[in-house]
Amino acid sequence: MSSSLRAPAPTPPALAAHAPPTGPAADPDPAAGALTHGGLAVLLLAYAPVNIVFGSANVLADPIGRDLGADASGQQLVLAAYTTAFAASLVIAGRLGDRWGRRRLLLVGSLSMVLVSVLTAFAPTLHTAVVLRVLLGIAAGLLTPQVLSTIRAAAPEPLRTTGLMLFAAVAGVSTVVGQLMAGLVASALPEHLGWRAVQLLIGLIALIGAAGLPRVPRTRSSAPLALDAGGAALLGSTLLLLVIPLTLGRSAGWPLWTLLSLAAGVLALALFWILQRRSERAGRLGVVPPSALALPVVHRGLLMALLFFVTYGAFLYEVTSFAQLRTDGGTLGPALLVLGFGIAFVTASALLPRLLPGAGPRAMTRAAVAQALALLALAALVLTGHSSPMALQWGLVPLGAAQALMFGPLLSTVLSQAPQRAAGIASGLFTTAQQLGLTLGVAVLGGLFRGLAGADGGAADHALVIVLAVHALCALVFAALARSLRQSTGTSSRK
Repeated sequence: MSSSLRAPAPTPPALAAHAPPTGPAADPDPAAGALTHGGLAVLLLAYAPVNIVFGSANVLADPIGRDLGADASGQQLVLAAYTTAFAASLVIAGRLGDRWGRRRLLLVGSLSMVLVSVLTAFAPTLHTAVVLRVLLGIAAGLLTPQVLSTIRAAAPEPLRTTGLMLFAAVAGVSTVVGQLMAGLVASALPEHLGWRAVQLLIGLIALIGAAGLPRVPRTRSSAPLALDAGGAALLGSTLLLLVIPLTLGRSAGWPLWTLLSLAAGVLALALFWILQRRSERAGRLGVVPPSALALPVVHRGLLMALLFFVTYGAFLYEVTSFAQLRTDGGTLGPALLVLGFGIAFVTASALLPRLLPGAGPRAMTRAAVAQALALLALAALVLTGHSSPMALQWGLVPLGAAQALMFGPLLSTVLSQAPQRAAGIASGLFTTAQQLGLTLGVAVLGGLFRGLAGADGGAADHALVIVLAVHALCALVFAALARSLRQSTGTSSRK
């Protein structure tokens, strides 16, 4: 593939006023050296448990609920506690790393994940498990921005471009690995022990990643931005007010408190935006600068990331729930169902930097259309009664490859086209959109599937066909956004 890029859009004045010296040489500790291939491998390994936690929870929600006496609402709360806390802590965590050192925050986040994962394995009650999942989300939020920032600051080209694409790929790959690992381990042990053993394994993986962090260079920003703790706290509160009722509302019958919480969340979001605009007019750079979001490459890229992960998280939850309804709640069936999807995703992600090193909006557009076709093929298989795990692989395998080709180039495209200062802000918002999308996907589309399927799963086929059609529509919207992103940035590519 060859590509030609127009110069990125100029930095808006409000961002330029806060711009530090540009270029990767301004960021790393000069004594630490550049990021190597080995250091990149360590970074990605340290990042993997973040998504393994999410993927494993899809499979383990029912066993956790039965072991701790949780109903459907409690199980949804276990899922949402992690991703909501994760999304809420990401906004300020990147600036903490810029100020105090990214490798230091990596170590704190990794070791915290080790400790909290082990404690979660011994959680005696649902309330304890939810609190620990919140702490685990905060630990993941501390860790994640440092991975991306270290790649951007310390990796020389072309390792930087490869690293950004692999960062995006690991997000999807490790989620599928989490599902497979959880299914295999939980099926091999008694139910009350299986999900706990998975938490210990996650802690072990996080510990191995933490042990390799000395290979990662020390970096920090030469001109760190103000923390804007008030803005971060308001944004985090807004996410909680919106996500918790969306997560629990359907199974709880939409009581009054859920409606009041949603209304308060909308008002808090409006207040947050007003304060961010006021802060920027006063010459201060908030956690979400309006001038950064005004850039087409930033707001379209963030919308694409949110859309992708809403459907990605929901899809894994839906097919897992579908398989559990078909296998009386077992864990091995759901894990094996996504095996072909996972292999295709891993293979396409691994080959992407080599086969399509300049993959951009055109590749994403084509992949999104291919995803829509694969989703419709899955729906057709279910409609015609071919819903066995083997039959569904005809749709799942091409779907896994298409999703890797959609998301892999997205992060590198957005960051390569955004101005230098906006790129740093966009990378933080990108990971926030990722986690928020996973949470909303399970809450909204996953909740839609559960509601349509019925308590006993009698209408599971009908429910899956409907949500697959919704996913296909979302894929086409993603394709349209990728096409407009290509046009707005002047990117053209030719295989």
